[in-house]
Amino acid sequence: MQASKYSITHLIRNTSWLVGAEVIAKASRLASIMAMAAFLLPVEYGAAMLALSIHEVLRLLLRSGAGAQIIRANDQELPQLLANGLCVQWTICIGLFVVQIAAAYSTHWLFPDHDIFELVALMALTYLVFPIVSTKAFLVQRDNRMALFSIISSACIIIENFAIALGLYLDAGLMAIVYAKWAFAIIWLGAFMMVETQPHRIGFERLVFVRLLLTSTQLATAEALRSLRMNMDVFIAARLMTPELFGLYSFAKSAGIGLAMSISQAYITALYPYICQQQKVNSHNSLAKKITIVTGLVSVLFICQSALVPIYVPFLFSSEWQASFLTTSLLCLVAITTVWTDAYSAVLRSKGQFRIETQQCAYCLLVSLAGVFAMAPQSPESFALVLLLSSVLWLVFPAVNMFINFKTIKPA
Repeated sequence: MQASKYSITHLIRNTSWLVGAEVIAKASRLASIMAMAAFLLPVEYGAAMLALSIHEVLRLLLRSGAGAQIIRANDQELPQLLANGLCVQWTICIGLFVVQIAAAYSTHWLFPDHDIFELVALMALTYLVFPIVSTKAFLVQRDNRMALFSIISSACIIIENFAIALGLYLDAGLMAIVYAKWAFAIIWLGAFMMVETQPHRIGFERLVFVRLLLTSTQLATAEALRSLRMNMDVFIAARLMTPELFGLYSFAKSAGIGLAMSISQAYITALYPYICQQQKVNSHNSLAKKITIVTGLVSVLFICQSALVPIYVPFLFSSEWQASFLTTSLLCLVAITTVWTDAYSAVLRSKGQFRIETQQCAYCLLVSLAGVFAMAPQSPESFALVLLLSSVLWLVFPAVNMFINFKTIKPA
């Protein structure tokens, strides 16, 4: 295996596949946002986004399973990790199903103004589908087959978004988001079932299983903190704002940072396998520079999106949503610090420094919470501004950590 095979061109190509597919998929996201804006009142829109945020917080924990370890494993230990990784994935997904059902019950007293129990509970059923093909998806990423992965991912997202629009058109109401999540899970299952990967079966070896589960627990903590950082504003805003203002804020987030974050996550999905491959071929040259260049290019996309908000929002949405211009623009800019923070997390994860990654995620969450509770914003615009200012402080952690150990950014 040659190091040149995994040059910056390879990273840019994989990123381009994922980001390009994500842009196409998110064009369909605009269709679902437009449908929700057309068929739902602001109060209903807020309820839908609150239910989706609860599901998203838990869904991101799927990334805490055996995937990171399968992607970075050497060829000798891979068969053991695949067999036991399937056990870990089933354990995690069944646990997430139970937790989300419990979370659905808790919404009765956490968010009494929003009746979302049924939505949250029914979306939990999707967790019972993902483990069936989870290790196959990890192997596709391990092999850097990002074109294939991006096509499947974007196809599922497109189907999900149009399912929301179709469900609303057919008068399914808020249940449209549940049907869309079910459609996503079914298509994801069918697509990866047809993908050819290294053959493997479920297995159990106590020592390997426990090691994977313990590492997955560390990753789960980091992912939970990161997920809360991304969604805590929705939960707090639902308590601080009136249902009408919360609906406007939810719209601004989905039309702004919701689109930007999808591109950011696509980039991080491409970046992590790339860094792991760089380690396997012992390529130490200019890795930090390569990551900086591509992360900078992704950041430019978010700046452009923020600048274009006054153009695409009034063109696509009715007058009742026009008050969200400033909020949407500010939330787009939050994605810039997010992608730099998550890129550094990917570096830490590729080196197995899960404890430091968890500390970073905890720091970012605490900074955001401190900013929101200190300022107690009551309007969507002030809430977005506080989040943006707080997000700038996220960059202090990697700066200090690299100052303490300037080799942290380089592969071991």
